[in-house]
Amino acid sequence: MKRKKKIVIILIISIVVLLIVGINRRIAYQNRLNEGEDFEYVAELGGGTYDLSDDEATEADKVKAQQHAQPEKKTKEITEKEVTYFAQDKAIVRYDPYPTADIQGSLRLDERVAVTGYSEDKEFYKVKVNGKTGYVAISDLSEEYIDVPLPISSSKSVPTAKKDILFIGNSITLYPATKDWWGSGWGCGATSIDKDYVHLTVAKKGYKSFDFMSLRSWEFSDTRNNEVDDLDPYITKYQYGTIVIELGENVKGHETHFQEDLGDMVKYIKTYNPNAKVVILDNFWPYQNIISAKKAVAKENGLTYVSLADIQGDKQYQLQQGDSYTTPDGRTYTIGSFLAGHPNDAGFAAIAERLVKAL
Repeated sequence: MKRKKKIVIILIISIVVLLIVGINRRIAYQNRLNEGEDFEYVAELGGGTYDLSDDEATEADKVKAQQHAQPEKKTKEITEKEVTYFAQDKAIVRYDPYPTADIQGSLRLDERVAVTGYSEDKEFYKVKVNGKTGYVAISDLSEEYIDVPLPISSSKSVPTAKKDILFIGNSITLYPATKDWWGSGWGCGATSIDKDYVHLTVAKKGYKSFDFMSLRSWEFSDTRNNEVDDLDPYITKYQYGTIVIELGENVKGHETHFQEDLGDMVKYIKTYNPNAKVVILDNFWPYQNIISAKKAVAKENGLTYVSLADIQGDKQYQLQQGDSYTTPDGRTYTIGSFLAGHPNDAGFAAIAERLVKAL
């Protein structure tokens, strides 16, 4: 009897010991889970082994996943900053300041970017692009304008065919027919084609051959050197005696590196028209910083500069908002905000008069 009691007591003690060991093992396992430690899904118990349950293995997977994802989910502190930088080629804009964050879009080379802050690890700038907040890798933005190479190619040569003059300009030189005005492809604001400054100049000088074209998109561009090959159908086809550049009125608000870009345009023109007389026509509107840049380019390159200072901002030479004009076929147009400020017939005549004197 005593022997049986002794055996029962030993069994009870063994069971208790096993339970205590099991509990301790369970606590150790849970601690390792909480710490996100990598380990095999097998635990020892009483000298043997057992597989973790499916639920326990799944929980371990979750902990490991959370551990590895933690650097991406950690919120980065953003320090405020206010400056404008330039984009490197194909800079990526992301929704969050992480290399693996979803992509919002990309930036063109030299596109101006409003930087509003930077991440604490100094890996990303917080930016405003088209009114939306995004994040760009610091290495993808530059404090300085990146010089865009001119599209000069050995496949294009100096032409031998000749023409008298080429006019390169914006809407004052050439604007297509639109609902806003009565014209059909001449200087915007002139009542007829023979009254814009291009055709008045050609008539007064007696030129036999001429071209006129719009490079208005160049004025608005952040990468103007990418636009200059729009000149190729002219300057790589004909050798002009004179080339007039009437650009700058639309540059207000886009002045960054304007002077350098205008100088590059002159260089590009001279590559294919080395003997042309290049003339810089003054702004019709008095934007002094733009005018100063144009004068500097003319001086640096030995070009002729035609001043319009005596007519700049003078309303008698401009179309006025609210005025009306009736075309010969009876259509009546009211001058709206777009047309207002453009030269009227008197303005075009004044421009042509000053240009003819310089030619």
